[in-house]
Amino acid sequence: MRVFVTAASAADQRRLRDEARRAGWRLVDAPDDADVVLGPAAEWRGPAGGDRRDDDGEPLVESLTPREREVLGLLADGVGNREIAHALGISEHTVKFHLGAIFGKLGASTRTEAVRRGVRLGLIDL
Repeated sequence: MRVFVTAASAADQRRLRDEARRAGWRLVDAPDDADVVLGPAAEWRGPAGGDRRDDDGEPLVESLTPREREVLGLLADGVGNREIAHALGISEHTVKFHLGAIFGKLGASTRTEAVRRGVRLGLIDL
C-alpha cells in the first residue's frame, strides 16, 4: 500500500511515518500518488482520490479483509495481541500488522476508536 503522511506537528508526522513503515507500507512524496493519506481525521481519503464517508460523515478508507474483520471482532471482545495470535494461529507480529491496517482503513488511532468505528460501520456486533 502506498501511503502519504501529513500531520499537524512534526512529531505526529514522524510517529505516523514510523507506524506506516512498521506496517510494511511504502511512503510516497505526494498525496496524489498514495492509496491512503494518513493524518488528521478530516484529511483521510480512500483509494483513487475519492472521499467516501459513512452516514455520520466519518471518512472511510477502504474495506477490511476477512482476516482484518476477524481481528477486529476479537479486538471488540477485549482480546490482547497474544491471545488474538493464538486464536487465529498467526504470530503477534502479524496481529500488529493487521491492527495497523485496520487502524489505517478505519481512520482510528486507538483500539477503542477502531472498535467504535467498526460497530458504527456495521463491521462488528457487540
